[in-house]
Amino acid sequence: MTLRRGLAVSVLIGALVLVGGLTGSASAAPNAVGTPALSVAKASSVVRAAGYTPISLGGYDQNNDLSVIVGLRSTSADGHPQRAFLFHRGAFVGYDSPQPSATIRWIWSTDRVVALQYDLYKPGDPMCCPTAGGATVRYQWNGRSVTPLDPIPSAAFSAPASRR
Repeated sequence: MTLRRGLAVSVLIGALVLVGGLTGSASAAPNAVGTPALSVAKASSVVRAAGYTPISLGGYDQNNDLSVIVGLRSTSADGHPQRAFLFHRGAFVGYDSPQPSATIRWIWSTDRVVALQYDLYKPGDPMCCPTAGGATVRYQWNGRSVTPLDPIPSAAFSAPASRR
């Protein structure tokens, strides 16, 4: 029940941020690479084009060196998997990891660093109920690309603590 309530709150907050982004200025300021920065609505379309639905927009700021939108696979029936889409000054620069994760939460951001939390599962845990705690991973814009500042948990189902 708590997972569903949290997902519903994230979706509601994301929708409110998206509506706010749609009523704002339609022009985009150029980013550091010279390409137009993406408004939250346009950045969300990048997430949707990859087959995900934006569920957490609070970490997105087109003016930051690094920002994030967390997306849920659009065909999901159970709230999994999720993926973090990373943006540099509004330009999509990649994902948090090569494979999606079961659950990702945006925790906080500065202009250059984004912190994400991953739920962790023991090998026998059902998808509803991770029991291995959580891991916070900070990602930083280093001037050319994104680098993790902390170890990214394994996505292997057999790992002692997996983000799946």
